[in-house]
Amino acid sequence: MKNVLVVDDDEKICWAFEQFLESEGYAPSIANSAEEGLRRIASDKPDVVLLDVNLPGMSGLEALGEIKAQHPWVIVIIITAYDDVETTIEAMRLQAFDFVPKPIDLDIVKSTLERAFRTQSVRSTLPVEAADESPTAQVGHRLVGKSSQMREIYKLIGIMASNTMTVLIEGETGTGKDLVARAIHAGSERKEKPFVPVDCGALPDELLESELFGYEAGAFTGAKAEGKPGRFELADGGTLFLDEVGNMTSALQVKLLRALQTQEIERLGATRTLKVDVRVIAATNQELSEMVRRGQFREDLYYRFKRIALHLPPLRERQEDIPLLITHFLQLIQEELGKPIRGISAEGMQLLQDYPWPGNVRELENCVRSAATLSRSDVVLPDDLPSEIRMGNTVSAADASQLGTTLRSVLQDATKAAIAEGKNGLYEEVVAMLDKALIELVLDEFSGNHSKTAELLGMSRTTLLKKIKQSSDADVG
Repeated sequence: MKNVLVVDDDEKICWAFEQFLESEGYAPSIANSAEEGLRRIASDKPDVVLLDVNLPGMSGLEALGEIKAQHPWVIVIIITAYDDVETTIEAMRLQAFDFVPKPIDLDIVKSTLERAFRTQSVRSTLPVEAADESPTAQVGHRLVGKSSQMREIYKLIGIMASNTMTVLIEGETGTGKDLVARAIHAGSERKEKPFVPVDCGALPDELLESELFGYEAGAFTGAKAEGKPGRFELADGGTLFLDEVGNMTSALQVKLLRALQTQEIERLGATRTLKVDVRVIAATNQELSEMVRRGQFREDLYYRFKRIALHLPPLRERQEDIPLLITHFLQLIQEELGKPIRGISAEGMQLLQDYPWPGNVRELENCVRSAATLSRSDVVLPDDLPSEIRMGNTVSAADASQLGTTLRSVLQDATKAAIAEGKNGLYEEVVAMLDKALIELVLDEFSGNHSKTAELLGMSRTTLLKKIKQSSDADVG
């Protein structure tokens, strides 16, 4: 018989669970407090525990820590409020199997229990190992959302916070990769140590190496007389966050790989190595696998990062989170503006939900901030929103068709020229020409505005400028 212990102080919920579990063929038992639940686990040895968070006396999360310390093989499913992000992350970090949101959906309970017992079935064929001690720090973050995609992200953050492996965060510009990295650090045993971010796309190649690894006195012209520690040294014992890691040069990738493998670094101009204890979290808005295929990113470094990968969904794929995000931003903005903002009109909210948000959460925040600033009352109206939001997606079918025709023409010309000249590497050359043509078209559309062009194309302004310079150098050559 499959034994399930329900730990909840609400007698009606306990009765409902008991009826449901019996009808599904489980053997239920009930405890009305965490303390009673711990005693029952010790005596009855249930396979699965359904544990409520809000309990009298010892809380559900405290009980979860005790259960995992004393009975690591018991599967614990947390019962919590649907949008309680902090509890979800903390529970997953403390090795909860999953969580069931309130109000209770019995279909979710059923599928979760089925997965739990499938896991127990597999576990029974494996040797028992001692459970690792779990940290108990609360994860601090500003992530917002209760969509299924974001709930999975919260779970992964909790899991990643419990170990020290290298993490790769993938996602479009503006999806919140920095916030995820900070949440992982804040929930880890390294939370009291530094979190050191480095924007690899914002620093010129010649400066990035010295920023990462530091330098000795006299290492190069302009170097400080006393030398300078690098970000690896500053992050010792903590977390180093490398944003836009795809922008690194091949030579710097080699040095980074060595640092990851050996946990040793060498300052520029130094003759000795320094031992460091650093967890690296990398982020990118580029397809690193495609860059590896083109020879633009080292394969060994890519797979080093890819050990644990987390993909952040674009905002257009989790539109149900838009109202929550708007409410969150309005709460923050009220303090800055010094005036109350009750919310956004229904028509305005609909416009915001219909917009595709190419700049993702960052664009939404900027839009809400602008609208709240312009609002003359305590409610944001459609007229307060930027014109592109009121007009919807401004790229018409005719515009898209014209763009496709232009790019198709460029593709045909590039292919014919390459074949006529007998060149190898046709794919790379055509992609480069298309890349150049697309940048030129968007730049022309925005009257040469680099910031708007970079945002629309999903890259940093620094990356865009690099591409423009590379294209210009190629033309001169």
